[in-house]
Amino acid sequence: MKFFQLYCTMALQEIGTRIRALRRQKGLTLNELAAKCDLSVSFLSQVERGITSPSIVSLYAICRVLGIPVSQILAEPSPPASLITPADRQLPIRIASSAVSYRYLSGAFEGRLLEALINEFPPNHRHPLATHEGEEFGYVLAGHLILRIEDQAFPLGPGDSFHFPSIRPHGYETRGEGAKVLIVSTQKFLEAQADLRKRR
Repeated sequence: MKFFQLYCTMALQEIGTRIRALRRQKGLTLNELAAKCDLSVSFLSQVERGITSPSIVSLYAICRVLGIPVSQILAEPSPPASLITPADRQLPIRIASSAVSYRYLSGAFEGRLLEALINEFPPNHRHPLATHEGEEFGYVLAGHLILRIEDQAFPLGPGDSFHFPSIRPHGYETRGEGAKVLIVSTQKFLEAQADLRKRR
């Protein structure tokens, strides 16, 4: 199955250009935006220059601080809404050329509290620590993952799970192999997408 076209065809440079333009419109320096997002200045600079692809968590943090929906950075997909989503209709997501891919599992109904995705992390991947509102639960389906929460590192394998307040800085890392992880969060990163699905 191909990754959703609006995500995979958008170049890193275009994403970075949009973020930089919106940051400047808000009168924020790179240092100020990085501090408000709990991201490093070097990482945010690489995102703006189209060198590094942001994860869904990082992109949400940037958009939250800029006071815009994710849809203003990325064109929003709008698959048909349904209470049941067959495997072949679950929305695959990859932001630009990012090595991390996601499979969007959540439904679309008013008042929903959870966002569920399967994250596929490639081998030797490391994402910087980030924060967001609410709670985060994960279950390792395959491979091995290192969960970092602040200055602690937790090696996890198939069958291991985790659950923590996601306001704590956290990130994920893989070594010699990748990992497939079911992640459920109370923070709805793709809220605009769900709204579009609900209205169709």
